[in-house]
Amino acid sequence: MAEAAPALPEISVPPFECVGELLPTPANMTNMFGTIATNAEKLALSTVEEWKDEGEKLKDVLDTFREFLVAYDPKWKRLEMPEKEWEIMIQRLMEEYPMYIQNTILQLVSKIIPINFQLPLLGLQIDLIKLVSDRAYLDQLMADVQGYGADVQAQIDGLASDLSPEARQEAIDKLRGDKLDAIYQLLPSEYKMFAGEHKFETADFKGKQIGDFIKNEAKKLQNALMTGGATALIDKFKIIWDALGLPGIDFPLGLDAKALIDAAIADAKDDVEKMAALKNIKIAGFDVMALLGGEFDDNVESMEVQIARIQTKLKEFEVNYEDFLIKTWLQKVGAFLKAIGLGPVVDLILLDFCDFVMLMGIPTALDLSSFSSIKEVANTFDSGLPTLSASNNPANNFTEEVMSEGQTIIEGSFTEGVTVVNTAALDAATAFTDYTIESGNIVLDVGATAGTEYLVIPDSSG
Repeated sequence: MAEAAPALPEISVPPFECVGELLPTPANMTNMFGTIATNAEKLALSTVEEWKDEGEKLKDVLDTFREFLVAYDPKWKRLEMPEKEWEIMIQRLMEEYPMYIQNTILQLVSKIIPINFQLPLLGLQIDLIKLVSDRAYLDQLMADVQGYGADVQAQIDGLASDLSPEARQEAIDKLRGDKLDAIYQLLPSEYKMFAGEHKFETADFKGKQIGDFIKNEAKKLQNALMTGGATALIDKFKIIWDALGLPGIDFPLGLDAKALIDAAIADAKDDVEKMAALKNIKIAGFDVMALLGGEFDDNVESMEVQIARIQTKLKEFEVNYEDFLIKTWLQKVGAFLKAIGLGPVVDLILLDFCDFVMLMGIPTALDLSSFSSIKEVANTFDSGLPTLSASNNPANNFTEEVMSEGQTIIEGSFTEGVTVVNTAALDAATAFTDYTIESGNIVLDVGATAGTEYLVIPDSSG
């Protein structure tokens, strides 16, 4: 009688959760995919047939899901570390979420006021819109900085034809490495990881650090464009702004994650002390574990990866929390945005991470019920990070009227001092309409065009 195969090892993972948050945390999704990926590889290499089959099936499930995340795939040239690849894909997905929302808002604003979307960085001219929305552009950008662009390829094509295969490959590696290192050396100190200091130097991880820096600086520019754009809109439509009496941009910006990092690790004697110091950092009142969403289940141990993860998350939170404060203010001034034709902005700022995932066509569930080896363990960690709700949208304090052809009267109980706005002519002198008040009704000097929306804004000063 054949001996029964040993029982499959149990794999404990958090359930797949697409959490509706404005400040999403990566630990839960990363732990699930990373743990499954690592164990699937181990099972697939087993000499026990049942284990091997289970591993191959798990890999198939992950490969199918990975197709939905292909835009965020690191596409490493040399390394193969499934757990870290999944972590990077989740990180990039969560990075893109707020950038996508802001890009969409800024493009709406740019229809009213001019905005320069160019970011000069690392000797490059980066198109902010394409960086987020054009996959081919981002792929080419990262290929260029890692030595796989047309400039390096031209040098490769010019190598001597009589080189041996080994000498040719060595020359190619040097050309690509030189291009990568020249850009890597321009990074700030907190991004200069994986350069051999910890006996772990890899071009793939160096490229990731460059990509992280570019995304972080792009997010800073987005925040600056958002606040600058808001100020320009207020100046352009000052009559409407003053009539509404809304709060100005009075929230503090300029969190300094780098200063916090530098101060924390200044006296650290080794990596263990550095890690402990980084975990004790608080930024805007939140600790590092809150930003990450809990501890990571690192199946592949690397102190340098763990340090880089925390430093990257602190820098990311610095700009994302500023973005959150901007969104909080935009919600408060929703009446102004509605009045100047930017009402959709309020809907955009309330799109949470799960909404974004669905918008990108990525599944929000992963069925693992057919795998007897997998045990889902609920995530009980609560980050306590803030969010926004549509229930907090302030009511518009103005009257809206869709006019008929030639209509001159807007009925009501209006008093002197109201501001009457023709929303179809916000860029024209006719935006602010001349009128008189008769028996509480507004009587326009010029009849309206059919379908035009007029706003009547009361005097906020009372």
